[in-house]
Amino acid sequence: MPWPMVHLAIASELISEPSPELLLGSLAPDSIHVRTNLRTEKAKTHLMPEPGRFATDEELKEFFETQKELANSDPKFLQYLCGYIAHIYTDRVWTFDIYPAYEVQPNGRSVYTQDVTKLEFMILRNWNGAHEWLNELKSGRAFDLGGLLESEVYQYKGKKLEFLANPDNESLGDLYNLSMEDMEEFVHKTALALKQLYTKWNVYKRLATASEHVPSTVKMETSRRRMGGENDPADEAPENP
Repeated sequence: MPWPMVHLAIASELISEPSPELLLGSLAPDSIHVRTNLRTEKAKTHLMPEPGRFATDEELKEFFETQKELANSDPKFLQYLCGYIAHIYTDRVWTFDIYPAYEVQPNGRSVYTQDVTKLEFMILRNWNGAHEWLNELKSGRAFDLGGLLESEVYQYKGKKLEFLANPDNESLGDLYNLSMEDMEEFVHKTALALKQLYTKWNVYKRLATASEHVPSTVKMETSRRRMGGENDPADEAPENP
């Protein structure tokens, strides 16, 4: 599965100025790791109908529709939900398009870890807007979704931000199987497919409608936070173990 910066890069292409909730939702399914590393539990947060089988587009749409009531009443939750589903869709594409090249290598697991760790910092350095994603992520509001508690999502977010803040965590040496060009192609291709899917589901119309119904005072507070003003209440939520 791809690591956080790939998910954030894809979220940034779904909407030109991704909200903190969209970005946080795009990481959320992996928050299960603060609770357990059991594959059976990860399968649940990734909406797998059964371990080892990814949800189809139709099954993802069904999940989206089951959350419609809250999504229609809370624009932040709608953004978070879109990020959450984007994560699962991305994992599915990655598993079939990227990971098989590592499975055929005798030391594939270690090579894979080397590459994805290296890519985290390469994307952070070289991708336009990457540092801003992390700044936005800090104020993202989490929700109980997919069997995960919002407190677990905040805890996971804190761990990932701490990891990315330390350049010593970057793998030494060069990439083995992947390149930045490969990543750019993967991100653009996956984001385009997701945008087409979300258009088919009328997601962008819902996002536009939700935005129109956000009170002007909320919009002003959001603008102030992005300019370095007051913190979002979500900043006060627990992020560390």
